[in-house]
Amino acid sequence: MNPGTKGLRRTGFKSQGKGFKAGACTAVVDVDAHIIDGDERFVVQDDDRHAARAARQLVSAHETRELVAVVGVAALVSTDAPSCTAIVKENAIRHEGYRRLVASMRCCWCGREGRSNHAHENEGKGMGLKLDDRRAMPLCVDDMGQHGCHYAFDQYSLIDGGRDAHVELGRAMAAATRQSIRDAGQWPKNLPLWKDVPD
Repeated sequence: MNPGTKGLRRTGFKSQGKGFKAGACTAVVDVDAHIIDGDERFVVQDDDRHAARAARQLVSAHETRELVAVVGVAALVSTDAPSCTAIVKENAIRHEGYRRLVASMRCCWCGREGRSNHAHENEGKGMGLKLDDRRAMPLCVDDMGQHGCHYAFDQYSLIDGGRDAHVELGRAMAAATRQSIRDAGQWPKNLPLWKDVPD
């Protein structure tokens, strides 16, 4: 029995007689009364349990209102300064035309042509955030069982220095890619310029 329901009569599962088969039983739960949420003020008959729950919630609301009247609303609202600073989310722009343009360029690390894809910078990707498509560079893909520059960049193995070195490298390559596209006069007209690209 559940705590607080001592003395309440319950019946369990009963078979259907002589021809009883597994899975052919019917649950017979004949409860004379319920104690709502462990509160003995609300011992009710089976048909009234929903009304009793509503009554209990109403009592709780009245108790909360009385508490507010005694201590005041200000006491229930924290005035402490936050323990961490707010993180400003980047308003990431997704632009299919820009992604295709970057992928059409030769790999900015090894110079291979025709095997590049649009590779985002690594900074921020591990936090589940979508990066702006303008924060990318062309890096070649895997080919013939050999890892390409994109894989090596994402695994922080393109250069020595680990993650920090690759974050700086990614920023530099993305900036160079944006500048190259701008210099070639290919920047999409409906795509805002990145802040480090001069007018």
